[in-house]
Amino acid sequence: MTAPPCSRNLDTANPPVNRRGADTLLCVANFPTNTGYAWDYIERVYARIADHLATHGIRTLVAYPNIVEPPRTLAGSAAKPVVLSVAFDEPSAVRAAEDFIRREGVRALYLTDYPVRSRIYRRLRRAGARWILVHDRSSGERTRPRGLKRATKWLLARLPGATADVVVAVSNYVARRQVDVGLVPASRVVRVWNGMSVSPAEHSSGVRTRARSGLGVAADRLVVACACRAAPEKGVHHLLRAFDRVTRDKRVKDRHPLLLYAGDGPQMGELLELRQRLGAREDIRLIGYHPNAVALLADADLCVVPSVWQDAFPNAVLETMALGKAVIATSVGGIPDMIEDGVSGLLVPPGDEAALTAAIVALLSDPARRSALGEAARERVAAHFTLGEQASRLTALIEEGFGAPCGTVTHRTSAREQRTD
Repeated sequence: MTAPPCSRNLDTANPPVNRRGADTLLCVANFPTNTGYAWDYIERVYARIADHLATHGIRTLVAYPNIVEPPRTLAGSAAKPVVLSVAFDEPSAVRAAEDFIRREGVRALYLTDYPVRSRIYRRLRRAGARWILVHDRSSGERTRPRGLKRATKWLLARLPGATADVVVAVSNYVARRQVDVGLVPASRVVRVWNGMSVSPAEHSSGVRTRARSGLGVAADRLVVACACRAAPEKGVHHLLRAFDRVTRDKRVKDRHPLLLYAGDGPQMGELLELRQRLGAREDIRLIGYHPNAVALLADADLCVVPSVWQDAFPNAVLETMALGKAVIATSVGGIPDMIEDGVSGLLVPPGDEAALTAAIVALLSDPARRSALGEAARERVAAHFTLGEQASRLTALIEEGFGAPCGTVTHRTSAREQRTD
């Protein structure tokens, strides 16, 4: 593929100083600074993109609804925080966004979890934003439209100016949902996986693995661990019932397997009651919130993610794989993108307690296979799920909004093509 024509003269060795109000990317953060958790990761992506674009004379601003303290994750990067609330349901906020775009010369917008189409986009384009990218990380299932609703939605998705120029889907599941339910043209949907902000080796080395002894669990006991919110969609109730069967299986019962569940939430009372009704209640520990759940997973023999809903791209799976642990998870949402069934983990149907029981017994009774799956999982994360890879692909997409810089080759495939990756 040949490089696209240059939109301007760029000296990457001595990038021009960007004058105020020209060639600006605006990343919109719909959360306060220093929120932590997954938001830190998003900000790291912004920082990586900003550092690259700065070499081409493009500045990056990150808009927060408010800034109490400077964002730690952007410190030292070319990304500059600004206060701006981009709320489509507030007319004053929309007008403020239009004024900001005009004043600051914003040419490209990077919106996370915003609607793919909106009449507001036409207003923002008239203000000067010529490229809009929406990053969809949302979980959950949607209902496919039918009849007149489908026809109307199809037309709206093709209304000039009202739909994002590119929709970045965090998994193949989200990409399919955008095409099949959102009726967004497949040519506008690109799948870009999330990544780990550190390498698997760094991730593992930073974990203290004395969680087992801290909980009074014997070193020779087989431990199955699960860490997630106590909510029905996470499927922990299925895991408890499946594990009750596991403890009675002759292939593993002599090793006295133990289930450790770390988490809290609205279903916790129900889970405690369920545990009391099970024969294996003494072998099931619901320890509630754990300050270092990663250490708990790292010190387990086997990790289980029993989710029953369409999670877009659960970080819990990725982080556990990076630890080099064998993972059994359900084949929902973006999980099949992460785990190659039988190669880097095992997949079971959601809510299928018999299949979950069989998978747990199979791995608990075969340490060599557990080890092989865990090592393959670690290698897969290192090869495919890195912050650098994600930031690189997003940067290439954003550069299209400025006219790709000299020497840059951009290649955007449809969601259908991405599914073969």
